[in-house]
Amino acid sequence: MKAIWTVARRELRSLFDHPMGYILLVVFIGLNDFLLFRTAYAQSLASLRPFLELLPWMFLVFIPAVTMRALAEDQRSGVIEVVLAQPITEVELILGKYLGQLLFIWLALGLTLLIPISLSLGADLQVGVICAQYVGAGLLAAAFTAVALWASSLSGNQVTAFIIGAAVIFLLIFIGLNPLVVGLPLMLSSVAANLSVLPHFTNITRGVIDLRDAVYFVTLAAVFLVLAYMALMGRKLAPKGDTLKRLRLGTVLLVAALIVVNLFGSHIGGRLDLTPGKVYTLSSTTKQMLGNLEDIVLIKLFASRNMDPQFELLKRDINDLLGDFRAAGNGMVRLTVRDPADDPEAASDAETLGILRVQFNVVGQGEYTVKEGYLGLAVQYAGETETIPVVTQPENLEYRLLSYIRDLTRESVPVVGMVEDQAEQARGGGFNVLRQALGEGYEVRNINLSSDILDPDSITTLVLASSPFFLEDSVVAKVQDYLRQGGSALIMASGMQFNPQSPQPLVQTVPVVWNQVLEPYGVAIRGDMVYDLASHEQAAVTGRAGIRYFQNYPFWLRALSTRMSTVNQGIETMFLPWTSQLDTTGALPGSLTPLFVTSNAAGFEEGQAMVAPQRPPEDYPTDNLSSRLLGVMVNPLVADITEMPSDGASTALPPRGRLIVMGSGEFARDNWVRNAGSNIVFAMNAVDWLVQDEALTAIRSKNREPPTLVFESGAVKAFVQYMNWLGVPLLIIMVGVIRWARRKQTTRRVYVPLARSEAQ
Repeated sequence: MKAIWTVARRELRSLFDHPMGYILLVVFIGLNDFLLFRTAYAQSLASLRPFLELLPWMFLVFIPAVTMRALAEDQRSGVIEVVLAQPITEVELILGKYLGQLLFIWLALGLTLLIPISLSLGADLQVGVICAQYVGAGLLAAAFTAVALWASSLSGNQVTAFIIGAAVIFLLIFIGLNPLVVGLPLMLSSVAANLSVLPHFTNITRGVIDLRDAVYFVTLAAVFLVLAYMALMGRKLAPKGDTLKRLRLGTVLLVAALIVVNLFGSHIGGRLDLTPGKVYTLSSTTKQMLGNLEDIVLIKLFASRNMDPQFELLKRDINDLLGDFRAAGNGMVRLTVRDPADDPEAASDAETLGILRVQFNVVGQGEYTVKEGYLGLAVQYAGETETIPVVTQPENLEYRLLSYIRDLTRESVPVVGMVEDQAEQARGGGFNVLRQALGEGYEVRNINLSSDILDPDSITTLVLASSPFFLEDSVVAKVQDYLRQGGSALIMASGMQFNPQSPQPLVQTVPVVWNQVLEPYGVAIRGDMVYDLASHEQAAVTGRAGIRYFQNYPFWLRALSTRMSTVNQGIETMFLPWTSQLDTTGALPGSLTPLFVTSNAAGFEEGQAMVAPQRPPEDYPTDNLSSRLLGVMVNPLVADITEMPSDGASTALPPRGRLIVMGSGEFARDNWVRNAGSNIVFAMNAVDWLVQDEALTAIRSKNREPPTLVFESGAVKAFVQYMNWLGVPLLIIMVGVIRWARRKQTTRRVYVPLARSEAQ
């Protein structure tokens, strides 16, 4: 071990003694930082995904450039014979070279840690995910370094070593891409997908360190280190000697064993979920519900064996999840896996259950064909069945399966009443997506407030999805009586609406009729419209020449979640267009829970406001910027009635019903929720809380999206960007110049024999 470390230190020092080492570091850091911040700032996401997506391709050039002289230069100059004449073996030499080169590459990765550290100035980073991403990057570097070192052992020419190393790394990346995979027979394409680095690297960078992916990278590195050892020994042994033959045979057997371990590593269990809330691990709610089943739940998975490679890793994730379901069920969850392609009975069963055939394209040998396969699920309980015809993504599979099990096992279904103005539905696209989502777990009824009877025993909660200009006093009294008896409601309304008479995008203050209902709670929707200069979305704008471009639009808020309740715990931000702030000065202490707020750079306009996206930034007033409340949860049953408001508000107790009030009447409409997934998640969570059936809230809210990047000032934003892609490279250059100057000064010293130096 001491010899290995000695070689590694010498190798690492040689990289810093040569200007090429500093040049490679500067190019690697500067290019990665520039590309990452360009994408991250455009998307306003505090994520390393742009960096990680390009990292394999960066390594394609960077790692062969670092390692090309590791063994090639020693072989060309004859230094390797001198080194091996010392008390050091070939194995120790290769491992020492490998460790030294790998430490240099890991150092380059370590220098990029300033990226997430600086991004934390504008977002609450997912530390666990970032740790997993760097573990994945380190494993990828370890595998590619072994490949490049093997290439360096094949030739005494550095350029040849670089080309061979880059070519093999490119092949390991390319075999996982569709252009090659779809041209192979299904069996070979499946093997190629398992041998490619990209799927394994992607799995780790999502925040889950899977032992199977770690085994892949370790075995890949071991294979090429063994090949490098054989190449080194092949130069030393006689070309036709028995020793060389035995070496080749042993190498082939060892490499074959490592490949077998790699291919069958898909059956190895064990993973570490570092995502916030462990989104890829069964939640405690799921385990509790499955553990309390009173009868057997049968889950049928219909999956073809030979499918398009893009489904192979999806099948792996599905099998993992279903295995976890079966383990959590304590014998009450049964799982069957069948292949309809080979089993006519399974094919008939799949057709009866509504499991669809998956069609995928295969291009190869000059022909284009369409293949078919199965990847669907059915959940059966007490003679009832729920079906997922095609599983396209594993992220929401836990929620869908558990919601089916809950629906099949519960005795009654709560009723959700939708109150929606038909004229507004025609104007804004309605709430059909929300209605459909609610219909998966509840009975949804259209409610006419004027004629229908509101009874909490028959209608569990109301969704007030529109705000009419006028309500009769009798209707207001009916809704108040409904809430007084324990009913609940989700109220979505804004205090300003568009003026249909104006040719310009002009909004004006309108009366919010729901404020009469909210008055006993001490909550009101104000007649204003909030803008946020720091946390907002972009709008597509058509210029004078007909060219479309994106313009920052402060009236389209990227609302920040407080994460203070189960309703918004897993939600980072939510899109709230044309939103009013809430007034809660009259609420009982303890009865309110803030849900969504703006950044500290938010203001508001009243009366009339021009809301055109082309409005220049300097037209937004900045003299009264602060954080604004946009959404609130109201639960009067937990209010501290011993403390009353100091402004002399009514001492009468408020109704018993729960409320969730949002200052936007638009966020759950069809034309917004299709592109804003967190909006529909929040609306579903809100209804769950109002119905007091929160079993699925935590599962639905599992947040797999990176946090939003919001800097409080443009100066901080610019500082973070330039500090990374200019400051760090300049610092590396300065270190290189200082080290070069010291070495230059050392070489100019006059040689003084040791005896003379002691005499002086």
